[in-house]
Amino acid sequence: MRSLKIAAVLLVSATVVTGCSKGSDRSLADYGNTDGNITNLGSVCEKEGSLYYQNNDDGYAIYKSENGGEAVKLNSDPSYFINVMGDYVYYVNENDSFKIYRMKTDGSDNKKIVDSTAYYMTVYKDSIYFVNYSDNQCIYKANTDGTDCRKIVNSICYYPVIAEDKLYYIDYANNNGVVETDLEGQNKKLLDEKNYAAYLNYDNGALYYTNAIAQNNKTGDDFLYKTDISSGKTQVVLEVPCADINITDEGIYYKNLSDNKIYRCNMNGEDIKEISDEDGVYINIADNKIYYLVKRGEGDLDVVSKEL
Repeated sequence: MRSLKIAAVLLVSATVVTGCSKGSDRSLADYGNTDGNITNLGSVCEKEGSLYYQNNDDGYAIYKSENGGEAVKLNSDPSYFINVMGDYVYYVNENDSFKIYRMKTDGSDNKKIVDSTAYYMTVYKDSIYFVNYSDNQCIYKANTDGTDCRKIVNSICYYPVIAEDKLYYIDYANNNGVVETDLEGQNKKLLDEKNYAAYLNYDNGALYYTNAIAQNNKTGDDFLYKTDISSGKTQVVLEVPCADINITDEGIYYKNLSDNKIYRCNMNGEDIKEISDEDGVYINIADNKIYYLVKRGEGDLDVVSKEL
């Protein structure tokens, strides 16, 4: 078992600061993965009856299982932010400084397409969006073959989410407020400047996020908040300290920072159910299972899956 460098990096990022979270008003066919999974490393992706996932028993390489059948190995690299769109699988490759790679869904034609260190990568229709750690965590956009790669948001950003043909993200340079732009990063609108936001998800016309602990002696309550996009109204959904948010059609999955267990509640923060009593992080949902990472030893993290 090996240490996950990317997990350590993102855990730090969350303190200084995308079943599926499609919402009924979005077509999953337009997205390479879900908000909640991408926010939580994108370690699994369910698409058209096939499950693509990190295999922690084989160096976090990507495996594919069709309709619950025998799994087939697709690559040999530790892979994160898995997206599937059309005939291709997209991922960031830890062995190559988290650069963006693309391969066919059978594992062939595997090659690097973007030579930048990418986090929170998401594929939407014919474009790739990602936070570029090679350029001060600005948001970049590229075609799905890696061409026309360009900066669209010149700020320090986290958790980009695409919804309603808009780009939403957390802007560290703007007190970690929730920001809306068009898909070219223009027409910026600050939706919530009061909360120091993290773990951004979208569902049915609203953005969900926690008010995370901030820097410069500013603190948040880590409660789960919701901002209605059309009205701009923000309200508390869940008054417990939360992390690793992943919203699906079944409700909101989260880690409770008070007891370090994983729970699910409905969209109003009610009907709370314990899902796991393990101290898990980076919650992913796919194929009616929950996936998360658990620290098993000094610096090591193991992938756990459970039926829902």
